[in-house]
Amino acid sequence: MKKYKPFLLAALLLVLAGLLYFGFRGHSATGVHFDADFESGSLGPVKLLDKARLKVSPKNEVTHLSYLVRGHFDPDNPVDTSLAASPNWYYFRMTGTKGKWIHIFAPDNGVPRTSYSYDGIHWDHLPLAEPEGHLVDQYFTGDTVFIALYEPYNYSYLQERLQTWCAQPHVTLDTIGFSHEGRPMQLLHVTDPSVPDAKKARIWIHGRQHPSETPASYLVDGLVEYLTSDTPEGRSLRQQMDVYVLPFANPDGVADGYSRSNALGVNQEINFGRSDDSTVVEVKAIKETMARLTQDRPFDIVLNSHSQHSESATFWVHKASTTSPAFFRQLWTFTGLVCSFNPCLRPLDLKFSDIASRYVEGWCWNHFGEKTIALTIETTYNCYSFDRDGLWADNDNIRAFGKRTMQAMAEYLGLSLPGRYVVETPARMESGWERLPGESKSFMGKDAWRATRAGASIHYTMEQLPAGRYQIYRYVAGDCIEPKGSDLKDPETGEWLDPGIHGWVYETTVSQPRNGRFLYTYQAPAAGDLADALLLVRCESQN
Repeated sequence: MKKYKPFLLAALLLVLAGLLYFGFRGHSATGVHFDADFESGSLGPVKLLDKARLKVSPKNEVTHLSYLVRGHFDPDNPVDTSLAASPNWYYFRMTGTKGKWIHIFAPDNGVPRTSYSYDGIHWDHLPLAEPEGHLVDQYFTGDTVFIALYEPYNYSYLQERLQTWCAQPHVTLDTIGFSHEGRPMQLLHVTDPSVPDAKKARIWIHGRQHPSETPASYLVDGLVEYLTSDTPEGRSLRQQMDVYVLPFANPDGVADGYSRSNALGVNQEINFGRSDDSTVVEVKAIKETMARLTQDRPFDIVLNSHSQHSESATFWVHKASTTSPAFFRQLWTFTGLVCSFNPCLRPLDLKFSDIASRYVEGWCWNHFGEKTIALTIETTYNCYSFDRDGLWADNDNIRAFGKRTMQAMAEYLGLSLPGRYVVETPARMESGWERLPGESKSFMGKDAWRATRAGASIHYTMEQLPAGRYQIYRYVAGDCIEPKGSDLKDPETGEWLDPGIHGWVYETTVSQPRNGRFLYTYQAPAAGDLADALLLVRCESQN
């Protein structure tokens, strides 16, 4: 009998292993099975907490199942060893769910109203679970359901989008390097080559340093869709801009379903300050490409697209104390323009931090200083501006957010588009106006003006404006507040610091009877009134 004991022990261990696996990944007693065996899938251990029959009417009962779902951790970081691995992404499938009420507690990650789909194609937010927390609490009518932190934007889908975009004129695709696992790092270049490069603004955009942050990809998607479109605005943008877009800075992390790291466990976002011999291949390829493209002239704008668990979108604005007052003012101006015409963002939603070399923004500051505004934009997974009764993030409004960001880039750079015309203040101002001193207010371009008396006039002109009806917006400057903490709340009093509008405010509607010269006179209502650029939006083309 003794000689059989090792075999019996091995068999027992196999049985126990199977029970443990199916106890965590699937439950024969409940008929529900969990898996993440697909692209970008991510799932840690699953444990059944409770099974019950609930009477929902005098003659009807449903099965109620409660599960503890843990996150799948990224690999340990071999570079920043003190940085804990993250489990902030989940994307898994449940089968056997039809007719069952399922409660999921996910303590490692999660956002209110997480996303779900019955077919993996059409997604929606689940209702808010009660009590609030990292929960799913839902009766499912389909036998298969996918659950994700937010609707996935995976590597395969990007290839479809690249194929669509590259079919458009003036769009090219380059490979700037290969990831650790050998995936190409694909860089879009969008511009009209018939216009000399020296006359164009220069833009760099990248996303998915953190692969779990899928809403960030939908923002970049909306931006690129607008930029590459066969429309008057798209054609005008390409004539005036030289735009480089790296949709996936971390393709391995996206494909493998990681949260914040690449395949080696490195958080690429904080890797830009390292030397070439100590960084990962993905960051090295980005830095080398950015350096090559800026040998003659720096980028005007660098945008780093991310997503955050907070119930708002935001920009990370780098403080004047670690950059310069002029740079800080430029960031306030640009972010305020993105807030204009945008239900997804307001100046109060902005976040603030010191600039640091480990981020791409710090790399740009070290190389280009005030010549390049570089900052991170964060979309949300859930609601905007902390308003659960208001607008919630979905692909349509996130893509529209991306389009608005592209428009704001043009406005910040003083570029007009068909139907959207920026009119600067005159080069020579009449009496009654003085230059706005210092950097305490946001303003467009090089100058803004302050009235020294009531009734002071400005005559805005534009030589060639197409006939039509136009809404006129004035750029209204806000206060360039540098808070003590990371948001606009005084840590001592708890009061919010109101920065003002920082953007376009409706003034009036006018008619341009024929193609030709446009003239509009503005009069200051009181001394101290500020004057800056106008935006003319053609009524029938407003979007």
